Amino acid sequence: MNAPDNQEAGFTLVEALVSLFVFALVAGGCVAMLGQSVEAQSRVGDAQEDLRVLQSARALLVSDVAQIALRPTRVEGQQGRVFLGVGGAQPRIAFVRSAGEIGAEDQLSTSLVAVEYGIDVDGRLARWTRNALDPGTAAESGERVLLDGAKDIRFEFHDGAGWREDWAATGMTVPRAVAIIATLPRYGRVRLQALTGL
Repeated sequence: MNAPDNQEAGFTLVEALVSLFVFALVAGGCVAMLGQSVEAQSRVGDAQEDLRVLQSARALLVSDVAQIALRPTRVEGQQGRVFLGVGGAQPRIAFVRSAGEIGAEDQLSTSLVAVEYGIDVDGRLARWTRNALDPGTAAESGERVLLDGAKDIRFEFHDGAGWREDWAATGMTVPRAVAIIATLPRYGRVRLQALTGL
């Protein structure tokens, strides 16, 4: 018969330290992977938000110019024109669009809205609206920033033969298409185009 062994089974101090070191390496790798995953998710979220803003600006431009009404808008200090387009250092577009709204007894009625695109005081591409065709009247107005952080913003207008920077036509003429060109931090040079409704 064998005598029982009185030695207790267990880990030595060196074995315990080695196992703790391996566990720390694995845990550190997991934390690093989790951090990279969170950072990548944040970058994807930022890219999606930038794309949403860009698509929203394009959709608004398409909607606006598709509903141009042949009504002159009077801009301060200038004779009324159906469409004002300046594409140079101080780009600006001004026109009148028709807008549908629900009136009494859920009937759809149409009203006219003066719309202007340009650069605001902070250098951002913005859109202004007012529900009166003449400036200075007691009209409701609104402002919406379309592209924040855009640089080198300019407008172009298609006359049927090619693109040009200014729309100097008078009377009841409007361009066949309108384009907004800008440089965005994430996407570089972008071009938003829309056909006019006429």
